[in-house]
Amino acid sequence: MEKRKRYSRLHNQIMFQLVKSVLKSLELYLTLKNKKFYYNLYKEKQEREKEITKEIEKLRENGDSGSADRADLLRQQLSYERKQFEHLSTLYFKDAKRDIDSNE
Repeated sequence: MEKRKRYSRLHNQIMFQLVKSVLKSLELYLTLKNKKFYYNLYKEKQEREKEITKEIEKLRENGDSGSADRADLLRQQLSYERKQFEHLSTLYFKDAKRDIDSNE
C-alpha cells in the first residue's frame, strides 16, 4: 500500500513537471512569434518609408505645383505612419517589459 502511495506521488510530480514544461515551451514559442511579428512589421515600415521618400524626391524634382502638392501629402502620410509605428512600438515594449518583470 505504501509503495502505491509513493508511486502515485512520484507519478503526480512527474506529470506536474511535464505540464509545467509544456506550458513554459508554449510561452517561449508565443514570445518568439510575437518578436518575429514585430520585426517583420519594422522591416515593412522601413521599406514603406523608403518608397515614400523616393516618391517625394521624384515629385520634388518635377518642380510643378501638382507634384509639390502631392509631395506634401506624401510627407504628411509619412509623418502619420511614423507616429502610428511609434505608438505600436511603445505598446510592444511596454508589454515586453511587463513580461520581463513578471519573470524575475
